Amino acid sequence: MRIAICDDEDQERLNIEALVKRYAPELSIVLFSSADELLAAAKTTFFPLIFLDIEMDDTNGFDAAEELMSGSAKPLIVFVTKSTEYTIRGYDVAFHYLVKPLNEAKFHEVLKRALRLIIPQYFSFSSNGELYRIPAQEILYFESRNYMLFVHTQQQIYKARLSLKEVEPQLSSANFLRIHASFLINLHHVIRITKDDIEMQDHQLIKISRNRKKDVIAAFTKFARENI
Repeated sequence: MRIAICDDEDQERLNIEALVKRYAPELSIVLFSSADELLAAAKTTFFPLIFLDIEMDDTNGFDAAEELMSGSAKPLIVFVTKSTEYTIRGYDVAFHYLVKPLNEAKFHEVLKRALRLIIPQYFSFSSNGELYRIPAQEILYFESRNYMLFVHTQQQIYKARLSLKEVEPQLSSANFLRIHASFLINLHHVIRITKDDIEMQDHQLIKISRNRKKDVIAAFTKFARENI
């Protein structure tokens, strides 16, 4: 998952980046030195979490936040600033507000709360008249077959009346990737990628769609690099 840090002071950006990496090293971080740079990037890339300075030249943090929140996909914005005078106004658009110099314990608590909201911890569904709520990371992959969805986990296989189209948006931020019209896989449980297939931890070989192969390899390479 890719998050953004926007601050016009170089050292402040690096300080925030270091704190994020200390708590959540699996995150991909993009740094911006101005709100205008962030807004330009946000037109093509959605950042579910943004640490945003308020007092910046040109476009300030408040104006940037209002523009970011005007879209259909709304990020969690954490204002990071040296002044407390903006606190009341800040909560109109922000998930939280942190004052510099940053308190590490407080920062990590806010980051932890944000990630709980952004990254799905559980997947809930109905199967054979019973309701299930299972940890997302126990799921190996989803398989769509004969108008049913098969949920392959480390312990068993569940069957549900769902489509991949319904499931995919819920889990994309938890490192699930669509590799085929009928398969959505959990990158955490990939053993290897061959020329045409992906081998999962249950040793199932899943075919990669020809038109998705380039994107799948790029996504897995990026995931592997960030989770060494």
